[in-house]
Amino acid sequence: MILRKLLTIFFLSFSCSTIAQYRDTLCFIQLNDIYEINALQGGKSGGIARIATFIQSCKKRYPTYSFIAGDFLSPSVMGTAVVDGERLSGKQMIDGLNTIGIDYVTFGNHEFDIGEVALQKRINESKFVWFSSNVKRSDDLPFYKDSAGLKKYFPESINIISPQKEFSVSLFSLTLPSNTPPYSSFYEYDSILKAIIPTLRKKDTMIMGLTHLSAAEDIDLLEKYPVIRLTMGGHEHENMYLASSHKSFVAKADANGKSIYKHLIYKNKKNKLEIRSELIKVDESIEADPKVISIVQNWEEKVYGAFRKQGLEPTRNVCFLTDTLNGMESSIRYEQNSMGNAVNRALTLQAGADGSFINAGAIRIDDKVIGRITELDVIRIMPFGNKIVEVEMRGELLEKMIKTNNDRKGLGGYLQYSSNIKYQNESVFLNDSRIEKEKIYRIRTIEFLLSGKELKLEYFTPSNPLIYRVIPVMKDAKEQFDLRMAFIQDLKSKYNQ
Repeated sequence: MILRKLLTIFFLSFSCSTIAQYRDTLCFIQLNDIYEINALQGGKSGGIARIATFIQSCKKRYPTYSFIAGDFLSPSVMGTAVVDGERLSGKQMIDGLNTIGIDYVTFGNHEFDIGEVALQKRINESKFVWFSSNVKRSDDLPFYKDSAGLKKYFPESINIISPQKEFSVSLFSLTLPSNTPPYSSFYEYDSILKAIIPTLRKKDTMIMGLTHLSAAEDIDLLEKYPVIRLTMGGHEHENMYLASSHKSFVAKADANGKSIYKHLIYKNKKNKLEIRSELIKVDESIEADPKVISIVQNWEEKVYGAFRKQGLEPTRNVCFLTDTLNGMESSIRYEQNSMGNAVNRALTLQAGADGSFINAGAIRIDDKVIGRITELDVIRIMPFGNKIVEVEMRGELLEKMIKTNNDRKGLGGYLQYSSNIKYQNESVFLNDSRIEKEKIYRIRTIEFLLSGKELKLEYFTPSNPLIYRVIPVMKDAKEQFDLRMAFIQDLKSKYNQ
């Protein structure tokens, strides 16, 4: 009897607490760096259909707002497909994100990959609010959404009021200047925050950021501006929850919706604003929303048709991988690894080249690959389909590129090179012989890397006097070899014995 009474008191207390929290609690759902609408890892992880279910479950308990901290239009496997004569460039992402009910987004650096015309189309198609504190157009006006000929300019910040109006949350947004096209202007973080924070700082208002910066930059901002309680960040692809010395935090979820953050904001018993953050794994434990599944499948059918026109069959088996190929950005952009070795082996599949290298940014899967591999998986690994070239270059240039590779750690321009190239004791070796500065070497790579668009590799272009000749590697008399086709051929050769 006593036990029953205690349990009754407990459940009543819990119920009242829950009701009180429900009455004046805000729930923020944070996504970042999400490039795919479908589930990954054989359907086991991620997928916007599962995220839709989770958002709806939160809305049943709290006023819920969902955010994306940049990088959702590019790079994407589906985004590279040409459908109805036009490259998708994130069109499928906008459709999916509109459906699941995203509320607010800011720019990531990869939003600018798709070009000005495509970016404006995607903005116009979106139903959510874009905002940015430090990114404007080159004419110093904000970016805008064109709605029936009416320009709706992006706000610099947003304010969200709690259900009982006891408090509010004001958010700014910042994007790192990693990709700055001529039609844009990126403003320095400090100058923006010094101007904007006084306008946000009000009684019973929590200041937060939606940022696409490096983790180090996020922490630096929290140290400089203690009034910022939390930044919901993007750019890094692995989840983290970092604290500043002021007990403010940076939260970043895993890329591609493999996890998301749930942040509850409310007043505690001491009448002070509090945040409770929880990392949510998006996996088979979350049921997928049937309506969203239908939309994803519709886009898959369109995209698969586009890939088939390129000679790729997404559903066709390539091999059964018994080795793990590490395509995680946290590895492939920092060290020589198994995925880099495999891709370079494909680059040198045809005899004749002395060695090879590829920029890590050409490999975009951000996952570990093992088991059954289809041609769609190969497209996911390298969505851009780069053409292979052979570069006749002086040893002096090859030595410089390998010696300075550590300076490019973390960048898309970090080179994964063939296993016969070694960097030891400040010297570069090829086939165990030291590189000769005056000797001409034949090195396989991809056309994009020769464009000079990779950070800290701007000098690697055909106009460099240390490059003598660039020769397309041909599949046959009419067609240049695509790296994805070479990779498929190599995987079949190695694993289908």
